[in-house]
Order: sequence, then structure tokens, then C-alpha cells
Amino acid sequence: MGRLEDQAVRHANTARWELSEALNRIACLDEEGTLHDKDLARIAYAYQRMSWWQQVTDLTHGREDTVDGATALLAVRQRAQELLLNARPVSNGGLFALAMAECRRGGARAFLDATEKLAEALALPSDHDTRPADTGSPATATERTSASEHRP
Repeated sequence: MGRLEDQAVRHANTARWELSEALNRIACLDEEGTLHDKDLARIAYAYQRMSWWQQVTDLTHGREDTVDGATALLAVRQRAQELLLNARPVSNGGLFALAMAECRRGGARAFLDATEKLAEALALPSDHDTRPADTGSPATATERTSASEHRP
């Protein structure tokens, strides 16, 4: 297992721990026994973040068709980007549906932010990046001849 796969596992474990901490709030309600909306939002957000990292580790440590960490990371990043770009706005379902949609978007954004520099380093250079620097137009035979005639 490579360093990238190790980092993905570390991030997934951190996300699981954060979800566990958020869920502990329910298990250990305060004296009033009150669960606030911010507690539910924290749980939903932590779950969404954990699910993105879980997708990466499923691809790198799956039972079938495992891929390297770079491929897994870029594939899951693409899914997260698609979610952010193509998610339909929630118009029905009330505030809970809106809150859950916001948590899905927030989890995807957090995953993308956490992997941004790493993905930039892994991305294949585009054709524009691989072309040599423009050194001007090639000299014609006449220009080369006249330049050689003027040398001392």
C-alpha cells in the first residue's frame, strides 16, 4: 500500500471519528435531554464527509477491482464535483430536505477542499502544459544564410 492510500485511510478514519463524536451527542444528551438542530446538522455533515472518504478507501481496498490511490482519489473527486454541479435544487420536502441537501453539498465541498492540492499534483498535464515554450517562428533558409554572412 502506498503513501496516498495511507493518507486516504487516515482521512477516512478521521472522518469516522468526527462522525462518532457527533453521534455521541445523542447518546450523552445534556440534563435537559435536548437535541438541537445544530447537533443533527453536525451528524449529517460528518456522515457526508465520511462517505466521500469511504468511497476512496472502498476503491483502494475493495474486494474486487481495486485501483491505486491516485485513480481512486481522482474518480471520487469527479463524483463530488458532479454532485456540486448537477445537484437538483430541493423545492419540496421542507426544511429537513433542504438541510440534508446542504449537508451533502457541504460534505462534497469539504472533500474537494481536502484533496485539492493532492489532486492538482496527480492530474495529468494537458496538451497546453506539455508543449515546449514558443521560441518564435523557425528561421527560413534566407534568414539563416544572411545571419551567417554577417558573423565576424
